[in-house]
Amino acid sequence: MKSQIFTYNLPDIPTLLAVSSFLYLINVAEAIFDRILKAGLLGSLVVGIIYGPEVADILPGDVLQALLILGYIGLILSVFEAGLSTDISLLYSNIAISILVGGTGMLLPIAFSIILIHFGFGYSLLQGFAAGASLSSTSLGTTLALLNPELRQSRTGVILLSAALFDDVFGLIIAAIIQTFSSSPTGSIPWQAFVRPILVSVAFAFFTGILAWAIQHIIKRIPDKWRRFAYQANTQLLFLVAVISGFVAGANYAGTSELFGAYLAGVLLSQIFHTPFENVQSTETVESRVTPVANSTAMVSPQFAFAIFIQPVLAHVFSPIFFATIGAALPIRSLAKVDGSSRVVWRGFVYALLMAVAKFLTGIWLLVPFRTLMKAFRQVFRKRNQSSDENLTTSRPSSAILLGLAMIARGEIALIVSQLSRSLLTEVSQELYAIVIWAILLDTVGGALGVGITLRRDAKLFT
Repeated sequence: MKSQIFTYNLPDIPTLLAVSSFLYLINVAEAIFDRILKAGLLGSLVVGIIYGPEVADILPGDVLQALLILGYIGLILSVFEAGLSTDISLLYSNIAISILVGGTGMLLPIAFSIILIHFGFGYSLLQGFAAGASLSSTSLGTTLALLNPELRQSRTGVILLSAALFDDVFGLIIAAIIQTFSSSPTGSIPWQAFVRPILVSVAFAFFTGILAWAIQHIIKRIPDKWRRFAYQANTQLLFLVAVISGFVAGANYAGTSELFGAYLAGVLLSQIFHTPFENVQSTETVESRVTPVANSTAMVSPQFAFAIFIQPVLAHVFSPIFFATIGAALPIRSLAKVDGSSRVVWRGFVYALLMAVAKFLTGIWLLVPFRTLMKAFRQVFRKRNQSSDENLTTSRPSSAILLGLAMIARGEIALIVSQLSRSLLTEVSQELYAIVIWAILLDTVGGALGVGITLRRDAKLFT
């Protein structure tokens, strides 16, 4: 590989002003939208659309590429934070319903797309599948941005996050399948494209559990001097960076989603340091998550270290940049008219509505009394009284509504899959690709608005 020579050249004033105003305005816009709609991410999304190449074209292409990298780092850190705050016992007890929610959220958009795109709009079955695959994922970044830490640790939040992760992992599997199909001259897809990502994901989750158990036992047996060193703020920061980097890289090279790796990295650290050591500070022991650590040798938990060192930069820099780059990547110009016809607009709205319904229906699973049915089933054979089951009926309908609304938002994975599917979607014309982009845009905005407005009523209803 030919080495590149880097020369330090001062940026010109227009570029400096463009980037600095962009970084400032994404935070201003997030604050405004959060104040009005409790959906701050829409602010940075709008700023990204305006600054992007499709509207004002203010930011140069190389700057946008650099911002995309920073934004994706923000997404990885957000997913890691979700894993760090996950209640494992709650996740384990709801893993079955999480899989049902995620599976339904993946299959319904594909099924509905084939029905509408093939039978309604006249495109091929394969194009209907490709369109549905693009809309089968859930925006994990949007989900994390909309839920506060308390909601993330609730039953609804845990089910939502795990289902969104499930959708994203399988969304990337579908993306790999579509990419293989598009590049294959025979149109055949090797079985490894299906099996490898699934097996790697299961193996990664199993490996994380074994590793957490082993390290926990090692930490319990080391001298207190070394345990105190492990809990020091600077050491915890080192652990955070090392584990995130290792798991993200390992997951990607092994063949599964790096976002899944980031989530497991957070789960690993939360379990390793689950048993508190004496004088350890956690996020519950301080009034503010951004209070600086006065002494780098102070003993803190991984959650506290993340809140002090990473969370402020994530909240005000990385996360807003992520949503802004999504906005900049949307092909806004092609959404109004394709091949001289404006029917793409109403078709895009119809398709977006159908895709929103497909995801919203996943909330029905929260209304199914699984625990009641299982306990009643056992009691039928044990001939016990079933009166004790009254408190195990279902989740509140409000929780089902929140789950359904939060699953609607698409985002990063949807854009990736739609881009990989573009050759299939544009075989006849550019219309179908524009319809898919309409659905991604409207569902991301509509889902975020729905969750924000719903949470404005009373967030306590959904825990």
